[in-house]
Order: sequence, then structure tokens, then C-alpha cells
Amino acid sequence: MYLSILLLFIFTAKFPIILASDGDRSPFYQNCLKSCLKENCTGDGHSFTSAALKQQDFWCRLLKWSCREECQYNCMWKTVNGFQERGYSIPKFHGKWPFVRLWGVQEPASAFASLLNLASHIYMHNEIAKRFSVKNTPLVLFWHGFAMVCMNAWTWSTIFHTRDTPFTEFMDYACALSMVMSLFVAAIVRVFHRRKKFAMAILALPILYYVEHVRYLYSGRIDYDYNMMVNIFFGVLGSATWVCWAGGQLAAGRRHAWRVAAFTALSGAALALELLDFAPRRAWDAHALWHLATAPLPLLFYRFVIDDLQYLQRSKIVVKNDLKLT
Repeated sequence: MYLSILLLFIFTAKFPIILASDGDRSPFYQNCLKSCLKENCTGDGHSFTSAALKQQDFWCRLLKWSCREECQYNCMWKTVNGFQERGYSIPKFHGKWPFVRLWGVQEPASAFASLLNLASHIYMHNEIAKRFSVKNTPLVLFWHGFAMVCMNAWTWSTIFHTRDTPFTEFMDYACALSMVMSLFVAAIVRVFHRRKKFAMAILALPILYYVEHVRYLYSGRIDYDYNMMVNIFFGVLGSATWVCWAGGQLAAGRRHAWRVAAFTALSGAALALELLDFAPRRAWDAHALWHLATAPLPLLFYRFVIDDLQYLQRSKIVVKNDLKLT
């Protein structure tokens, strides 16, 4: 698990995300784009001429694809075909692989996989809500909040992969980090759930840092390597905390802790898919497969949460009975 995270860190540090790539730098693409804008767009490059607007399909119009974006998409695929006809590999455009749109969705495979993750969280959150009362179960209110953070993050991931804009990119990055940090926060809360003030003291600085990092992301001047390192740091910190706690619980005979250890290991293994970075097969690339691989993992994690909440309920009853006897 930690090896895959370390490799991802090395990979992203060595090969930063860039705004220009072989595809959009090529003269073929530049000439195609210039011609398309002149023929189909008005002066600002965003609005269509009346003739060009009639040619745009319903779904792209619904999702507000501008004239420039339509030209970029069409010229992208003309350039890809030109590269392949000459025996060259598929190029990237503005640092990203070319994807085939579906119903106006920019990255349909990643959007679909994000929806699957969202569905997993919704389903398991409903299971927790049906099984446990907020009044009588320790930590259940926290887990409701945790699920809300995760569902929000996967909602914005779906939106971002549907339409990549500066705002949806900001929301995707900010909410993705909120989910990574929520796993770290959850580990601290669970480990120190009987020492609430101590847990809050540990979490105060990371929470303040998150607020500052979101402010930084909103500035629009994003250092992608730095943002990735922040995610990796809190991801490793949370994973290490969960694994150490699970080891102690298993040693004490609390067998349900194996689920959170397995979840942590499988999450790390799935993350290794990001390293493959191959050209998409129509819509599926390494990033989309990573999201697809993580979709069943919430089922395992929330199963641990349910078992742990049942354990805490039993422990609470035992403590109450002991107090009565004394």
C-alpha cells in the first residue's frame, strides 16, 4: 500500500501536469482551431453563429458547451486521426488524454465510475441510518457527517468529469481533499473517542490547514504537484493510523477490525492504477479504472463501521451494568 503511494508521489513530482501538450501544440491542431473559430464562432470565441448553433446536438447545448470548446473537441479528434495515420501515438491535449463524449459528458467513464462510488456511499449510509439511533449509539452522528462529506465529494467528482470548468475543477479538488482528510479525522476520532478534548486538539491544526488550502485552490493558481503532495500526506497519515489501530484491536480479539485494515490495503492497491496513465480506450483510462476499482470499497469500510458501532453499543451497555452493580 505505502509503496504504491510512494510511487505515485515520485511519478507526480517527476512529471508535473502541464497546460500544453503535443496535441494542442501541433500546427495541425492550431490551424484547425483557428479555421473553426473563424467559421463557426462570433468575435468572443464563445458564442455560435446562427448556422453553427443549429448543428450543435441537444446534450452539448444542455451542458453549455461553448463554440470554442466545440472547436477544440472536433479539432482534437481530427488531430488524433492525423497522428495515428502517420504512425504516431495518441497525443494529449492541454495535459489530458482525448475522450469520446457521450450525451455531452466530457469523460463518461470517469463520471460513471464516480456515480458508482456515490451510490455505494448512499446505500451504506442508509444502512447505518436504519440500524442505529443517534441518541443511543456512540459516534453514529460523526459517521453520518463522514458519509455526507464523501457523498458531496463524489457528487462533485461526477460533475467535474461531466464538464471540466475552472469552478468544477476547484470543487473537485477541494472536495476530494475533504474526503481524504475525513478518513484521517475518522481515524483520530475513533482512536480517541473517549478523550474528545485530546482528539480535537490533534485535529485543530489539520482542519485549519484544510481551510487555508481550499482558499489557495480557489485562487486558481494551482500547483498540481503541491496539491497532490497534500493529499498523499494526509492519506498516508490516515492509513497509518487506521492500520496501527486495527493491529491493536485484532491483538485484543476484536476481529471486526480486519475490515478497516483490508479497506486501507485495497485502497492503496487501487491507487496504483493512477501510475499506468495510458491513452484511453474510447473513454476508459487509468484514472477512470481507479475510480471504478474504488467503487465497492465503501461497502467494506461501512461494514466495519456498522460492526464497530455494534461493538461500541455493547461496550456501553456493559459499562452501565457495571456502574449499577457498584
